[in-house]
Amino acid sequence: MVIKFTLQDLMLFLLCAFGIGAGALLLPILWNINKMVGTLRLLLETNQESFDKTFRTMPEIIENMGQISSNVRETTDELKVSVPVILQEVECVTNAAKESIESAGVAIENMGSGINETIATYKNDSPDFMAYFNILEEILHILYRTFSSNK
Repeated sequence: MVIKFTLQDLMLFLLCAFGIGAGALLLPILWNINKMVGTLRLLLETNQESFDKTFRTMPEIIENMGQISSNVRETTDELKVSVPVILQEVECVTNAAKESIESAGVAIENMGSGINETIATYKNDSPDFMAYFNILEEILHILYRTFSSNK
């Protein structure tokens, strides 16, 4: 007995065999996908209210983000103008403070040298008790002249 197959019958047989084999291999994968979809469906049903609330507030959130970004842009533009002015003012204040400190240093140095000269003069002239009162008086005069000349 001879069985004859045409090329079309052979291709149909091979295609069906391949389909049955692929279906057998895909059956466990499809089973796991079905279980996962069931779990996701339960999760969606449980959290449906939260999802609805989130989706309802989403346009407001996006609108707020737009306002925030425009406010940040405006503030940045304002800072581009004001920061250099502020830095210039800080530089002026720093220079003024530096000059004041230098002037105070010179005044203190002059005052110290005057006090040292006065003490040296009185030590050489007379070592008695009244000489110390004269030294104190001279120091007070120097302090008064120093601070009154700075005003």
